[in-house]
Amino acid sequence: MDGFTLCVPSSLVREAEDKREATRKLGYVARAAAVFRASRLVVFPDREGERRWGGEFVRTVLRYAATPPDLRKELWGERDELEYAGVLPPLRVSWQTGSTPTGDESSTQGLVTEVGPEGRVRVNSPLGEHPISLLVPSDVEVEEGERVTIRISSREPVRARITGKPEDGFQVVGADLSEALAQSELAIATSRHGEDLSVSRLGELATDADERDGLAVAFGAPERGLPAMFGLSPDAIRAADGGPVEPDPGFDLWLNTIPRQGSEVVRTEEAMFASLSPLTLTE
Repeated sequence: MDGFTLCVPSSLVREAEDKREATRKLGYVARAAAVFRASRLVVFPDREGERRWGGEFVRTVLRYAATPPDLRKELWGERDELEYAGVLPPLRVSWQTGSTPTGDESSTQGLVTEVGPEGRVRVNSPLGEHPISLLVPSDVEVEEGERVTIRISSREPVRARITGKPEDGFQVVGADLSEALAQSELAIATSRHGEDLSVSRLGELATDADERDGLAVAFGAPERGLPAMFGLSPDAIRAADGGPVEPDPGFDLWLNTIPRQGSEVVRTEEAMFASLSPLTLTE
């Protein structure tokens, strides 16, 4: 799989007192994805851990945050989940958006709302109020919620085609964790019960930028870490000394990336910045 992947649970905002706080928290998760150049942010289901705001809310807010600012109104319109979208911090990604004419053609971006049969998808775009049906190129794979680049040859009537995925920013998709991990070359679970990350261990994990494309890093939710989600004993994880455990959710390594944490609880968005900073170092 191309690109560095982050995995977060649908129960990510389970402790939020209100929608505003939940939205702000997701904004910092999106910031982490942008700062560390993730290409994919996977929201995996943890329905037992969800409370007031679950997977649909989490995916919607993160997808909105990952949408270039000049396209958000056209692609998203008015949605209840986005009531407090104004509190989202700017990502400051160098978005390549809008019209870039070549002759009579121009480019924009759209959001895949439905994947249909025969290689076609429905896409929200600035071309109209309703999603349009477009053919996906044979060399491109898309999922619901991903952004695509659209080449426009005519607006009235609409004539457009998908040319690929944007190279800037990150994509947000909903998928089972096992599916996301199966596509990675190195899958890391972050947990305070895992192997302590040390300078010597970090040296073994450091990669060059190309090799990092196969990295997937997963995080838990407040008061509900990855071991609890998969019914794993903390003792079993400690006994595995960082390696795979049984039953195996698909991780190659279990790492405690904050071995000297001074607070009893580290929030997910805090853990993301603390963990990704060393894990994305190069040789």
